[in-house]
Parts: sequence; C-alpha cells; structure tokens
Amino acid sequence: MSLKSSYSNLDLVARVDSSLQMRMKNYYYFMIDGFPKPFGYVHTSTISRVSWDEHWAIDAEHRFLTLNGGDTFAERTWRMEETSRPNLKVNSSSVFGRWCDELFPLYDDDGQHILDMDGAGVDAFGIVNYTCHLIAYVKTSEGTKYWVPRRAKTKLSHPNMLDNTVGGSLASGEKPVDYIYTRANITACGALSYSMTQTDDGRPGCQHQVQYLYEMEMLTGIVLTPNDGEAQDFQLNTLENVVCASRKSEFKLNCAMTWMAFLIRHGHVNAENESNFMEISARLHRRHDLFIVKWTDKRGMD
Repeated sequence: MSLKSSYSNLDLVARVDSSLQMRMKNYYYFMIDGFPKPFGYVHTSTISRVSWDEHWAIDAEHRFLTLNGGDTFAERTWRMEETSRPNLKVNSSSVFGRWCDELFPLYDDDGQHILDMDGAGVDAFGIVNYTCHLIAYVKTSEGTKYWVPRRAKTKLSHPNMLDNTVGGSLASGEKPVDYIYTRANITACGALSYSMTQTDDGRPGCQHQVQYLYEMEMLTGIVLTPNDGEAQDFQLNTLENVVCASRKSEFKLNCAMTWMAFLIRHGHVNAENESNFMEISARLHRRHDLFIVKWTDKRGMD
C-alpha cells in the first residue's frame, strides 16, 4: 500500500473499507455444513498454506471451504481449534497469527451462536468481528483535548502507531456494556461497520468489523498511563492535532474510521464542507451481508 504525505477524508475511509464483491475471485467462501450462506471469506493464499484435515472439504471450482460433520456448537468449536492450532508457529507470525487464548463468537443471520474460534483465526476466516472503541476527552482552560495512546513497539500489528483511547474485540459471551464499564460520564454513540481486504497485520485476508462507539469525559486531574504493555504512553491532543496526525497516517488504520465517525457526529465534517460526504457516511456503515458471487465469464458476474 503506497503512502501519501496527506490523506483526504475519503482517502482515510477508503484505505480501510473496501467492497469485496469485485475481488471475490481472490477468496473462498467459508461455509459450514447445514447452513446455506457463507460465514466469512478466506483468501486463496490462506487456502494453500493451511493443512486442512478430514473435517474440511475444498471445492476449488466454486471456491467453497466447508467445515463438515459438526452437528453441535461444541463439535464445531472443537473442530475449528483442531484446525487452527497445528497451523500456528509458536511466538512468531503464521497464517493465523499468534494464538490469543481468547475465544470469539460466530453467529448466523438469525443470531444463533454457531461456534467459537480463537482470535488468531478471525481475520484468516474473514468472519464478522465485534469491537468496542472509546474516545476519552477532558475540558481544559485551553479547550477540549483528547487522550491518544501510542501503541507499544512490541505490538505485532501497527507498532508505534497512534490508537483510540480504549479499543478491543468482544470475546465470546461479552456484550458492549461488559467491555465498556457503565459509568455516568460514558456516552454510547452508535456503531460503524466496514470490510477490509487485509488482516490486522497487513497480509491478504478479510476483516468484517463492527465498532460500537463510546465517548467519555474525564476530570482534568486524571492522567492516563499504560498498565498492560499494549501502549507506550498517553498524550493529550487537540482535535486539530488528531486530525493532522490522521491525515499523515500516524494512526492505526481502523482508528481513522472511529475518528471520522466522531467528526461527523459533532458536525466537523458535513455535507457543506465535504464533497464526498454521502460516500463517506455510507462506507462507515457497510452492511455485512455475506454473499456468493456467481461469475458468468471473464468479464463479469451475474
């Protein structure tokens, strides 16, 4: 991905959100026996690198990758783990990344909990991932400032880059209210969603992500400090500095989506000052309606 010295609002969104429909020849459909629709998209490079056991069927003609024989939640979850663990490299990058020891849910269209998988496989299988992101701010005599952390140098994905104040994926069984502790000064601000054609560490893949958004006003005497090794430090920034850093690509990629939603929500970006306002708004709220594309010839699709 080429880098520019400065990105427009649409550039920032387009670097993250991408329509997968015209790229589907690069992906297999992650199917589960007994369910008619795909649960995710698996890049062809993943198909060739993974040792698929007898629980999987690969249909190269139609590009179906199907998990077979699991009739219960427990069986499907076990078979997914049996596939993921052997394809990992301890303490180094692999097709599935590092083992997280944290399970994430897979749902069907009716909200049925189909299986759990370790976070290492979420991007590889291209399933919908649910996350929470919070922007914390403080009102000072110099105006409102925002707490922005810098990611640790040891992070596998996006080391040293700026991040949202709080952010992370919802593990199986968690709800947004569990992740963002209920407080009187925390405000729920809706959600955004997007599709991305690479994994969190920059390899070909698929991310279907939903962000539940929150804001939190903090007291002036509170100073945020890292306590889990995820961040180097936290700095207070003006909104102008945040926007400037975002345009210079100093933030983790998907944080640009969080901040763009913030700027729209507070009227800083609107139809009067942004000619691409409608496209930006639409791409902040992509519907994760997974589909199967039927190609008729080399020129197009049905």
